[in-house]
Amino acid sequence: MITEPLVELTNASVFFGRRPALTNISLKIMAGQSVALLGPNGAGKSTLMRLICGAISPDVGLATINKTASSQARVRPGLIGWLPENAPLIPELTVFEHLALAAKLKGLNKLDSKREIEKLSATLNLSDNLNRLCGTLSLGLRRRSALALALLGSPALVVLDEPSSSLDPDEVERLKKGLAALPKTTAVLISSHILLEVIEMTYLAFFLNQGRLVSSGSWDSLPGGRQRPQQAYFSAMETNL
Repeated sequence: MITEPLVELTNASVFFGRRPALTNISLKIMAGQSVALLGPNGAGKSTLMRLICGAISPDVGLATINKTASSQARVRPGLIGWLPENAPLIPELTVFEHLALAAKLKGLNKLDSKREIEKLSATLNLSDNLNRLCGTLSLGLRRRSALALALLGSPALVVLDEPSSSLDPDEVERLKKGLAALPKTTAVLISSHILLEVIEMTYLAFFLNQGRLVSSGSWDSLPGGRQRPQQAYFSAMETNL
């Protein structure tokens, strides 16, 4: 039984100049947990995801993955799959070339790479678009291609920033299938403004407001529970007004 947290932040703060972006954040994410990260625009959600993924380091406190500083852990192939809100794709590469390059960087051999690309392409409905240049893709196809990059290789931690952005209802269902196909030990952190979608894909919720973690818990333990996620959201926001 896994008892050590996969992700742990301890009194972590981040400053942009003199302005605090995150203040005294402490949280844990265990292997296999699915977590929603919620809050209004400007609450610090994207900054927190960048911190967890090791793109930035805390100015105060600690941020670790598998007991390793997140800024060092992110260079370990296959540990983190990250989908930023505006996921960049190299326009001169085809979808297949992008996925093959990502698979190589994640340490997959040729056989595993082929299997992973075939599996994800089928799940996310990319099979007919693998030979298209990324620069020619629609917003929905770009988003699905970037999502495939994040899920490729079944990383220990998957971090998704507004994953359903630009996706139609059928594509959202394929997103859910892609997450459901991940190993049970994979931890998933999802930030979204669409409460009814994110509640279907997560078990726990972290609420941020003004750079502070104002509430957290399982959906079933929060005010309103799964039946009224809006009540949980607004109750959390009121604690920091």
